[in-house]
Amino acid sequence: MKGMIAMQISPIIGMALLVSAITAAPVAAQVIGIGTNPQGSLYYSVGAAVAKVVQEKTGIQARVQPSAGSSTYAPMIDRGELELGFVNVQDAENALKGIDNFEGKPLPNLRLVGVMFSLPIGIAVPADSPAKSIRDLKGMLMPSDFPAQSTIVAIQDAVLATGGISTKDMRRYPVQNYVKGMEALGDGKVDAALTGPGSGTSKEMDAKLSSRGGIRFISLDDTPQALAAMKAVFPGGYFDVLEPSPGMVGIAQPTRIMAYSAFLATGLKVSEEIVYKTTKTIFENKAELATSSPTLSRFDPRRMVEKHLMPYHPGAIRYYTEAGVWPPNDR
Repeated sequence: MKGMIAMQISPIIGMALLVSAITAAPVAAQVIGIGTNPQGSLYYSVGAAVAKVVQEKTGIQARVQPSAGSSTYAPMIDRGELELGFVNVQDAENALKGIDNFEGKPLPNLRLVGVMFSLPIGIAVPADSPAKSIRDLKGMLMPSDFPAQSTIVAIQDAVLATGGISTKDMRRYPVQNYVKGMEALGDGKVDAALTGPGSGTSKEMDAKLSSRGGIRFISLDDTPQALAAMKAVFPGGYFDVLEPSPGMVGIAQPTRIMAYSAFLATGLKVSEEIVYKTTKTIFENKAELATSSPTLSRFDPRRMVEKHLMPYHPGAIRYYTEAGVWPPNDR
């Protein structure tokens, strides 16, 4: 009888031990992906910095996933195939409405986390180029098309508009994205190219053009007319003046460029807890972010909340409310 009882009990004990072992086993770490533009871009640099800080502070495994551009990864975020990614102020509006670069393909599940930085962008030329102003570029060879970053078409035209010209006034050199356009400048295939000051690619092209003095960013006209012309093409744009600083190649003197807000975005399918933790970590770790990416040296946590047509994710709203910076203000 005792043997029979033992035989009946042992499976129960075995099952209990199995359950106990499973319960005690470490839970697999959460993994999130951060969509960015190609390596060498500002988005990639900032994405790597965010991934590093989030992973160190929360234990969430954050991985940068570079692609051709936001037109590629934003729909993935909307579908829940990617957790985070960067979109500029105009991309966010276009995605919400399903217009321009998202024509007929609205992204209703996309939500904002917060402004990561003011994205400076300008047109660079070899330092020895005869072009001293935007209007001097008329008829020169420039990158065009940008099928993987269609919003860049509007940005380039917005910068050119400050000098009364557009891409239609240029000789065109089709490229996939603006990083490829900047590489074309370094290879001598174009006369000027749109790029972000301080980006890895701009530094590479500055080195490749060392025999011509490196690169030089063209300063935009400081007039109400120039600003109005830029905003007519890209409403979210504004002027910013960059001062010479280490690592900011092509800026040898105060230079006026176009700038616009770049948001970290997420999707409704991402849990409130993950977005809350991510927002809190970014907001409270300015120093670590700035150390990881020069672009974030000007990061201002209290300006992460900027009024926009696209809603913020509930997890972000929860943290901003706790931090006392909600609701958002106009820029």
